[in-house]
Amino acid sequence: MDYLNNTPKSRKNKHLNAYERGQIALLHSEGMSAYAIAKRLGRASNTIRNELKRGTVSQIKGN
Repeated sequence: MDYLNNTPKSRKNKHLNAYERGQIALLHSEGMSAYAIAKRLGRASNTIRNELKRGTVSQIKGN
């Protein structure tokens, strides 16, 4: 049986925007835990931990 991506529900909140990444970097530099940052931003704590582990919060550069 073929399983296609024809589910009725779309995945929401797949990506973090630049503002959220900036907030993560700021709050993490202030010593907040990933769980506390997630509560404040309304995101999953695993998402925050993944961003911190990946290091993308410090790589954002403005053009």
